Order: sequence, then C-alpha cells, then structure tokens
Amino acid sequence: MAAKNRPSLASLSDRLARKDPPAPAPAAEADPPPTPARSEPKERRVQVLVRMTPAERKALRRIALEGDTTVQALVEDAIRDVIRRHDG
Repeated sequence: MAAKNRPSLASLSDRLARKDPPAPAPAAEADPPPTPARSEPKERRVQVLVRMTPAERKALRRIALEGDTTVQALVEDAIRDVIRRHDG
C-alpha cells in the first residue's frame, strides 16, 4: 500500500487559525444593553428545582407571554410574596 500525500501540519494550522471577524457596521443609535431585573448579583443567587405538571408549565408560559415577562420573573415574584406573608 503506497503512502498518500497528506497535507503538512503547518497547512492544517493555517486552515484552522482564528480569522478576524468583519468589523460591525456602525449603528446610527445603539440601544443600551438591557439591565437585569435582579436586585442581587448573580453570584449571590441559588438555583431551586420545582416539579410541576406539563399543564401547569404551559399555563405559566402563557401567563408570562401575556404579561410580556418571563416564567422566571413570575416565579421569583411568587416566592417573594410567600416570604412577605410569612414574615409579616
């Protein structure tokens, strides 16, 4: 079996080298990045897992969509409401 001519590793590194991305087109007025609605920095938050039925999840997603918000924001508000009721 004869050896096939293979490209050198140097040509491989040239082909895989990172290429500079094209410069973005200047925008007339750039919108400022959205500010998160969180009151605490991300590193001070913890994750909580909640189980629910598919119908409950669908209802939450519908409510969030109709309220132009996210399920995350709805759940955070609900948790804060429960905490307020029990603290006060």
